[in-house]
Amino acid sequence: MKTARFWHYHKSGLVRIALRTGQTLHHSHGARTDEGWTRESNIFSFDGQTVTNEWCNDGADCDGRITRDGVCSCAADRLSAGYNDTENGARFPDWQIAETGQRDYSAEAAGY
Repeated sequence: MKTARFWHYHKSGLVRIALRTGQTLHHSHGARTDEGWTRESNIFSFDGQTVTNEWCNDGADCDGRITRDGVCSCAADRLSAGYNDTENGARFPDWQIAETGQRDYSAEAAGY
């Protein structure tokens, strides 16, 4: 497969991403919230057989800062085999989780 095409939610909207073999796409966005801030980023890459997503959700609210991150991948022939959004007809990739992590800055400061 020369081009991988798949659906992704970005900034509360549905977008169609197309990646050519060897291409990497990075996007992120952030905003202030009523209690702090939030930031989301994704790095998608395609090696011709598999799409990989390195993701990070970061933010702070009244309870402090927390960061969640991870890596997932999807075979090119499964890019529409995951979640089926019946409201808009979009079929999403069948992401397979490779790794995840979480850092709770307040818990660390409290010695947990």
